[in-house]
Amino acid sequence: MPRFLLFILLFSASTTFGQQFSKIANPSSCKAKINAKAKETKSISADFEEVMYSSMFNTPKKAKGKLLYKDPSKIRWEHLSPKKQVILIDDAKARFQENGKEVTNPTANKVVKKIQGLMVQLFSGDFLNEKEFSISYYESSSQYKLILKPKSSRMSRYISSIELLFSKKTALLDEMTMIETADDKLVYSFSNTQTNGSISDSKFTQF
Repeated sequence: MPRFLLFILLFSASTTFGQQFSKIANPSSCKAKINAKAKETKSISADFEEVMYSSMFNTPKKAKGKLLYKDPSKIRWEHLSPKKQVILIDDAKARFQENGKEVTNPTANKVVKKIQGLMVQLFSGDFLNEKEFSISYYESSSQYKLILKPKSSRMSRYISSIELLFSKKTALLDEMTMIETADDKLVYSFSNTQTNGSISDSKFTQF
């Protein structure tokens, strides 16, 4: 199973340098801003850069790709380089392709189904209800930082925390970092983010 799928399945020290974050005593305003943006967002198109840090590698592994989301539960998560991997989620239907071939084994399908639930939580703002995560809120002059700690002991065995960096100006996600251990983490940086544009439904059904 591709390692990036495992990290997304489980859903964080950040690679953000030069910023000083302080804890928000009353996070209600921050929560309201992020939640309001999520609720008004019907579609998302963004480029991402992935950097994987692992004790198994001498140097970090880098990749690039494209993310598409359409309310309420359509997702296309596509690695474009150095190799192609595509996850398609269309409501209750989920598919995964690697190296030009669709993967149909039950384990892969189960993983993709779990991804659906976690990613939809993120895009819809439902993660703010803290049913699956406890959240600590911080801020700098330009960003909000939310640190999510999984409540499930099963999830905690694989991921220690998730860090989300949101732009204060746009309330959009700038960066997502997932940490398994001190030496193993995955960082996604998002750019060229556009919201509420027209996205064909075929993007979520055709590789």
